[in-house]
Amino acid sequence: TTKSNRLCFPTSKMSSKIPTSVTVLVVVVLAVLASFRMQQRVNLPDHLLGHVATTLPDFLDSETADELVDLMKQMKVFPTNSNDLKFYKTVHEHIGEAVPIGDNGRCDMHPYFVPNVNRTLCLLPGRIDVGRHFIKHGGVIGLKESTSKLISRIQSFGRYMYNPEDYPVVKRLFQSGVFQQAAEDVCPPGKHVLDPLQYNFIVSLPGQTVALHVDGVYMFGATRFHFPQWLLAVMKFSGLYEAEFIDQVQIVAYLHRWTDNRDGQFVYWDSNNEAKYIAPRPLSGSAVDGSKVVHAAMVYQPDADVPRIDKSADNQLVYQGDDVWHLMADDQLIRAYTTDDLRITLVYRARCFASDEEMHRYHAQTDADMMSLDSVLSKLSADLVRRGRVTSVEAALTMPRAELAELLLGEYISYPLPVNAMVPYNYCALTSYLPDSLAKLFSPICP
Repeated sequence: TTKSNRLCFPTSKMSSKIPTSVTVLVVVVLAVLASFRMQQRVNLPDHLLGHVATTLPDFLDSETADELVDLMKQMKVFPTNSNDLKFYKTVHEHIGEAVPIGDNGRCDMHPYFVPNVNRTLCLLPGRIDVGRHFIKHGGVIGLKESTSKLISRIQSFGRYMYNPEDYPVVKRLFQSGVFQQAAEDVCPPGKHVLDPLQYNFIVSLPGQTVALHVDGVYMFGATRFHFPQWLLAVMKFSGLYEAEFIDQVQIVAYLHRWTDNRDGQFVYWDSNNEAKYIAPRPLSGSAVDGSKVVHAAMVYQPDADVPRIDKSADNQLVYQGDDVWHLMADDQLIRAYTTDDLRITLVYRARCFASDEEMHRYHAQTDADMMSLDSVLSKLSADLVRRGRVTSVEAALTMPRAELAELLLGEYISYPLPVNAMVPYNYCALTSYLPDSLAKLFSPICP
């Protein structure tokens, strides 16, 4: 019997030498990994599903593309897209979380705070919904990188214009038959009265990406000219404002001429299954309502060394002439690029209305017709009570506003998690909360 026992259990003495704590740790790690694999990675609300995106091959002719690139060069200075308020004003730049900027001109008191346009306050960036998700999860592919590097990856550059009539080349694009057909495909049935609202250039450096997002939401009573864009995204995700929501059609047009594979695909979700991809072919385009279709761009030239872009600095991409662009931070040269190095898109959009009367009603809105910040926060807080996230509306409205913002973002914004990553969380972001001496220990695995 003794002999048979030894044969049946030949590892019993070896296993007894393994510390119990190690065994427990292994079991816990395996259980955590298993829970990650079972976690639903895409869980968008129904009203953000089932919307089309179409591909527009050979969308731009060479002459038009050249004219658009020349227009970019004339504009010369492109701030980071986190500073889009340099191009328009909003009534409520924040929901009450802002604090005076530090004596050193920095916003180091909160990992997500950035300076406002006139650099007097530190507050949540207008698209904190985008940056927060990207830092927490690492984007579509689940990058595991430090917060500072991920912030550098999504600090693309751009200019926002609301006067398409002022530029003949842009006016022609809005009037083109291709745009009209795109509106037929993208705008809901019966909503084909188009109201051009905006166009902008988006420039990504090698190593940068466009993180998961919905575009600027427009509603009767609520626009980017009144509220932070992240709050508008929360309102859209919540489903509480569908009656006020205004549909859009947008074109994403690629201005580059390079034909080698640099990645940077347009990616979007029309279901809670796998993402769909559109390659950024030269002078092609895509049509979509980006305010109700979650989308992103894959990392452009993913193997490139992305420059570190300090969130507290005044960062700009500035055209120098002779096809050379300078990345500047607080007036200091960081790196030089040529136009061919860049991923450049023109994005232009129009609102979709059912009739001229509906369009005129939108433009006739006065301040009295706009939602108040208090009413929006109260309505969302009441829904948080219904969901069991807070005990009362008063409890929500009296908490520190940065905490309320975090609660709203966490409850409503459900951008997809990285589908193919074993761990859908960017554990490297935790180094931002560690002393420098400890954070350095993670540098080999958290660049």
